[in-house]
Order: sequence, then structure tokens, then C-alpha cells
Amino acid sequence: MNKLILFAFIISCFSCSIDRTIVEISEIENNVLIHFQKLPSKSKLKITDKNEPGEKLILCLTFIDKENKRELANQLVKFYHTSTAGKYEQTDPNDESTARLSGQSTTNLKGQIYIETILPGDYGSSDDNRHIHTTVFGAKPKAYDIHFKQYTGYMLNNFINGSDQHFLADLKRTKENALVSFLTIEVKNPDQ
Repeated sequence: MNKLILFAFIISCFSCSIDRTIVEISEIENNVLIHFQKLPSKSKLKITDKNEPGEKLILCLTFIDKENKRELANQLVKFYHTSTAGKYEQTDPNDESTARLSGQSTTNLKGQIYIETILPGDYGSSDDNRHIHTTVFGAKPKAYDIHFKQYTGYMLNNFINGSDQHFLADLKRTKENALVSFLTIEVKNPDQ
């Protein structure tokens, strides 16, 4: 009986563990990445430079209206996140949105933005809370968070699945070994 209980405990631990598998992008995804890399400069954002510690992360984002699925053209969006050490390092200690790693960009006519940054670090005692804050100006609500499938535990995953302001990005690898994700963010009540 004790062996059966131990076996059940071990199985439950593994079934709740985070699958950190990251596969290489397909040829079709690579073509989509090339398309995003060619967006006009107003729709591209470089939050970090090559000297910033951490894994390079590329986000190919499309913003749409949740209700009618129309692309949000010329939409101003702000992004901010922690360093690889899990620190916001904000200029205003009472406002995370003043994080050192932050920036804003405007979507193109198809609602697209291309971002180069690093994978944010975990903060606090958790190892499953890496995310990027996203502020969609004029939307109600304006706050949306991008989480990462390979860095999201069971409980947070359930929370994300029940929320329409949190999105789960599946990380892949480029041929150059950078992390990349393609994600559509559905925005409620945009001001467009």
C-alpha cells in the first residue's frame, strides 16, 4: 500500500511539472518572422540591446478587437517587464510601469508589432511567473499580460485560461537560437 501511495505521489508531481520543451520554428513560421522584421519602424520596438543579460526574445504580436476581430491599426501600446534577475528597477518605486526595461510602439495597419527584448526573469520565490505587461492605450481595460507556456505552472495556467486579459505565448527557437513567439492579443473595448 505504501508503494502505491508513493507511486501516485510521484506521478502527480510529474503531471504538474512545467514542460520547458522549446522547438525550432517551422519554415512557415520563419516566413512570418521575416514579415514582422520588415514592419515599418513605428511598429518595431527594441527594449534591450545586445549587452543586456538574458536570453534574446522576439515577439510577433497582433492586436485585434475582441468583439469584432478587426485588427487594431495605429494602436499605441506600452510594454514593460523585469530584468533576467527578476527586478523591475523602476524609476518610480511605487509604479512598476516605470521599469527600466520598457518601451512603446504603434501597430501597423494590420495590428502588428515586432519586439526585441529578453525573456523576463522570475521574481519573488516563484519560478513560474515570467511575463510582460502590456498597456493598450484607450482600451477598457487597458492592461494585458503576456505569459510564457514554458514558464507557467499549473495554477497560473488555470488562471490564464479563465482570464481575457492574460495570454499564453508558446516559445519557439529561431535558427539563430533566439526565443520567438507569435501571439494574437484580443483587446476589449478599444478606443478605435
